[in-house]
Amino acid sequence: SYTSAVARSAASVASPPPRIFRVSGETAVFLPSFLDPQKFYLTLDYHFLVAQIRSELAYIHYHWNEPGRPTMTLLLTHELFELGHKPIHESPLLNLIQELKDGSCGGVPVLLGPLYQLMLTAGTERIDNIGDYALSHGQMTRYHLQVSSFLTLVPKETQPLGVLQVFEIERQGDTQALVAALGRSHNLYEQIELLAQLHQIAGADFDTGLGQPDRTITVADLLEELYVKAGKAELWLIVRRAAGLLHKMDVNLSDAVTEILVRQKQVTVGKAYNEASLIRDPVPHTEILDKINRFCSEDERDRALTQEVLVYLSVLIKADPSLFDGLLTLRVGYLILLLTSELAREENVTRDEAYDRLTALSPHDIQSRLRQVLASYSGLNRSLYKRESLHAKAQKPVTWGVLPEQVTEQLTEVDWWRQRQIDGELTRLSQDFYQEVWDLLHHCQGVIIGDKLDRRNRVDSQAVLAEMTPGEANFARRLDHLLNKIHAPDYRHVTVEALRELAAIFKGNPDLLFEDHIVLDVLIGHAVRLAWIEGHPGRVGRYEGQKAAAWSSFYGRSPKDCALFMAKALQFLVELAEADEEAVSA
Repeated sequence: SYTSAVARSAASVASPPPRIFRVSGETAVFLPSFLDPQKFYLTLDYHFLVAQIRSELAYIHYHWNEPGRPTMTLLLTHELFELGHKPIHESPLLNLIQELKDGSCGGVPVLLGPLYQLMLTAGTERIDNIGDYALSHGQMTRYHLQVSSFLTLVPKETQPLGVLQVFEIERQGDTQALVAALGRSHNLYEQIELLAQLHQIAGADFDTGLGQPDRTITVADLLEELYVKAGKAELWLIVRRAAGLLHKMDVNLSDAVTEILVRQKQVTVGKAYNEASLIRDPVPHTEILDKINRFCSEDERDRALTQEVLVYLSVLIKADPSLFDGLLTLRVGYLILLLTSELAREENVTRDEAYDRLTALSPHDIQSRLRQVLASYSGLNRSLYKRESLHAKAQKPVTWGVLPEQVTEQLTEVDWWRQRQIDGELTRLSQDFYQEVWDLLHHCQGVIIGDKLDRRNRVDSQAVLAEMTPGEANFARRLDHLLNKIHAPDYRHVTVEALRELAAIFKGNPDLLFEDHIVLDVLIGHAVRLAWIEGHPGRVGRYEGQKAAAWSSFYGRSPKDCALFMAKALQFLVELAEADEEAVSA
């Protein structure tokens, strides 16, 4: 496009210069990159888009010191004024245009008019040499979202699926059966699950056969269709899922990260258990995206949401730097966890349910919530610990130091990390293991295996015990499926060790009952922390910066050591709840 050529010549950044260009005798303007709906979905939320325009106008007004008037060019289309499924007169963009017509926007003086009129007084820049590149004319189709209609949408039938429905789709390995189900489905939530499974087993370029004989319709084509339809219907959970599967990228991602770094901050993405997830210096957007894909969870929404949060952080740090006082490293994964936990507290739901609700919120709503989280960061840090606590009941004092029967003293030297990687790759589980997990479900509301924010990873005791038997193949398949979703083999094996240790504790304390779901991600995380602190008591206050080393150390411990620290972590979470109850009663 002509903008890319001018950008190369003018050494421009993603936010376009607010001026008119004279390029080899022709006139050209930039359109703001945030207007491009093909790249990322933030512009599909018109509340967010309006906020972006306001912010850009304020920034230009404050920093412009060149001859001529700064001129921002907007391409106004009928589509831009359609707010999802609502009438045009409710469009926030229409309200903004009316405000601009009145001559002021948030205290910034503005003059609204057609481009040909404003060009007379606009700031200009002349570029004479762009090589053999020729400007193209009238190429505006990229700013319109094309909607295909190979999938059927019936709004009344578009409802979220239950966990077992999702599990059945995830188990389906027959591509033709999945395509047939797609053809029958009228529910966008079902369609995204079916397409995600097709993407998993056959890839984005798989021909679904839903087109005419002379036209190939791939999984990626259908995901694009779903992305557009969900965006128009403001079904943000589906939009984020489709964006993650399509590897959509915000064009401002690299600039957003640089905006944070120049203010002497650093950034981590994902769970931040690895030094490689840290970003200290400006890097290309492709490298940032690689880190996001590598370190974020298997849930596609997490990859999209991580990009969002990086963009929001860059906007907020520019608008209100005081929100970031005392924060050197901005841990995006942890901020998402705080957002989720705060929503869980407000709506009195579990964290995996809250994550579903969070990813169903509009970009504008999530940005507002992120501001609140940053404003009360230290207090939310403490409340997060409280939400991880476990409420236990027992008639007798609990014996915590119980080891699984499989754990024996190892007399020879073993590379336990390597052994866990090997065992995790094989994942050979005896029938005793499934019986042990079945038994432990009698002592709690259930367990969450793998990513704690993904509701598909929840095993509810009441549902499982009512619908299945301990020797049933479906129960074993369900556990195998959840364990196999964990990508890292060493962590997969540690998860198995954690389940065995829980089973041993409940076997040794038959009257011990928990009123909560046991989240294995949380339990293992505290076991790692406690093991590191015990070995490095002088570094307690610096644990967050040493997580990568702590996890490496834990993977290298013997099964006996790991089991004991799992027990200590469980005890810690119980005592945390007891201390909270005592504080309330006092």
